[in-house]
Amino acid sequence: MAYQALYRKWRPGTFDSVVGQTAITDTLKNAIKRNTISHAFLFAGPRGTGKTSCAKIFAKALNCTNLQDGEPCNECENCKAADAGSMPDIMEIDAASNNGVDEIRDIRDKVKYAPTQGKYKVYIIDEVHMLSMGAFNALLKTLEEPPEHVVFILATTELQKVPATIISRTQRYNFKRISKADLEQRMKYILDQEKIKYDEKALAVIAQVADGGMRDALSILDQLLSYEKGSVNYDDALKITGFTARENIEKILLALLSEDAGAALKETQSALADGASSKNILDELIDLATNSLMISKANGAVDDNSFLTKDFSQKISQIPSARYFRLITLANNALNDLRYTNQQQIPLEVFLVEASQKEELQTQVATQSANQPAPANNDLQAEIAALKKQVVDLTQQVNNLVQSPKTFDKDHVFHLDSTKKNNKPQQTRVEAAETKAKKKPVKRIKESDQQNRKRVYHVLENATREDLTRIKNVWPDLQSVLAVSERALLDVLEPVAASPEQVVMKCKYALWFEKASSDSDLLDKLTGYIEKFAKHSYGIVFVPDNDWLEVRKEFVQSHKEELLAKKKKKIEAIQEEKNDAQSEADSKIIDKAKDLFGDAVHIKD
Repeated sequence: MAYQALYRKWRPGTFDSVVGQTAITDTLKNAIKRNTISHAFLFAGPRGTGKTSCAKIFAKALNCTNLQDGEPCNECENCKAADAGSMPDIMEIDAASNNGVDEIRDIRDKVKYAPTQGKYKVYIIDEVHMLSMGAFNALLKTLEEPPEHVVFILATTELQKVPATIISRTQRYNFKRISKADLEQRMKYILDQEKIKYDEKALAVIAQVADGGMRDALSILDQLLSYEKGSVNYDDALKITGFTARENIEKILLALLSEDAGAALKETQSALADGASSKNILDELIDLATNSLMISKANGAVDDNSFLTKDFSQKISQIPSARYFRLITLANNALNDLRYTNQQQIPLEVFLVEASQKEELQTQVATQSANQPAPANNDLQAEIAALKKQVVDLTQQVNNLVQSPKTFDKDHVFHLDSTKKNNKPQQTRVEAAETKAKKKPVKRIKESDQQNRKRVYHVLENATREDLTRIKNVWPDLQSVLAVSERALLDVLEPVAASPEQVVMKCKYALWFEKASSDSDLLDKLTGYIEKFAKHSYGIVFVPDNDWLEVRKEFVQSHKEELLAKKKKKIEAIQEEKNDAQSEADSKIIDKAKDLFGDAVHIKD
């Protein structure tokens, strides 16, 4: 017989053999014993936690002819057929490859037929989240009101992708990650049955790598047995999984806590040379630092599953909690950085150097930088002092006026500095400067808007379709040569009109319009590239998206007659060209006829 992988050979055949999902298996057993079986179930949870195994056991138990306290007997004809995969009433469907509407319609058409061998027709749809939305919609009615002899079991690792309308029509069971202790216990049982020697520390490493998945744990164990068939050794487990020895991780952590960057780097280089990966080292450091924090808070009590020796626990007992928090935070940041670089060693080494530095020194440097006074400006200081004095004087005048109120007629203008009738109030030099400073930008903006609108009008007056097409054709070329930050600007710009001299670009957002209008370097770069690719020089005029429709509408209304005349002229020119071409053709025909028939040809209008 061909070799069978451990996770297939030791797939659970009963509910009691399923590891780490006691609440779910007990519920399913009780439903079978009490004959309170729902028409649809949804098994959701991480990979390798027993979803498909429970679905197969449940389907087998529903059709078992000799149930044993809610468990399948595994001896009757139906149970043996289910184990062999030849049971016609149990259909397993992979939604990843059968995700269309046609497949679901086929199921919908067949559910009405009664089971041929067992009591129930059971449809197990694995990875149900892979179904298309059309397939989900086709399944809705059948899933809600199937025939009495039909049971649906849906399994998924991504519950968030399953529509709420599907979830509400099923009984949902959430499978949890299997604990390390349960993983180790199951691997010990299998190795004992296979009569293979093992090191418990090796099984602990496998359980840590498996991350709560029994299938992953058995796959790694199978790989390790292929490496060394006779036994499961700790050193071999480290080599296969890419993890480093726990003792080395302890040394690295102690070096970091002792602020010894050199020792930490040395131990890390040694671990990398032995085959450990940067990610695994960071994962193990986070795990060990977390365990160390818990142990320090528990007054030195050592967890048997933490690999911490008594000597190590004593060394970390006096370390402040803040050091652990900082180290764990830096390690998590380094893990995130690993996703964005091909040089996996660099984020790890940066983390080691940063984590081994004194936090007090960093805090001091940051404080000094924050508290460093900015260079003083004598003119600015003098102006501030003058303004403060002016505020004090004005406040005093207001107080005096409040204490001795006077009555003014309606035409009297009140001013702090003086009171004059029907005259423009006198302003102080500071007030005049402030008023001027406030009004000047407004005037500038208005002038800028008007000027920009005139430029747009000028382009529209001379706009041609050929120039606009030329600009749009070089747009992909611009995106290929600009930097990433500059390329983002092109996504919010759109050429909407072009003349032989200028092009109008519509900007989606007002903020980007202001940025693009003020960035002279970017304008020079855009015009340069446009000239290069279009073989023609164009100036650029920006217009906000909100203003473009209004500007174009105003232009059309104000130049309606001119535009109509231009269009009419163009049509007449085209017609004239057609007439000339037709006359030339007629003339050629007449000449040809005269050549053939001589003077016998008479031309009639």
